[in-house]
Amino acid sequence: MEMDAGTLQDIMNLIQKCRNERDFDRQLKILLVINAMLPPTKKLHVPALLTDDYISRALHEIERALDSNF
Repeated sequence: MEMDAGTLQDIMNLIQKCRNERDFDRQLKILLVINAMLPPTKKLHVPALLTDDYISRALHEIERALDSNF
């Protein structure tokens, strides 16, 4: 499944917003929105126990996937 440029840009904007957010709960909500926008093959498996480090790594993985596959 291919994403259009608008969706790709929306995801990139949300990634930046998530990185700039200081509140963990808000970061998590943004990450879940991003994940919902991804094609099924690119969706993250979000663990039950989350940390700031997980969110940072997840955002990096999403960016890498967007740069290489979409």
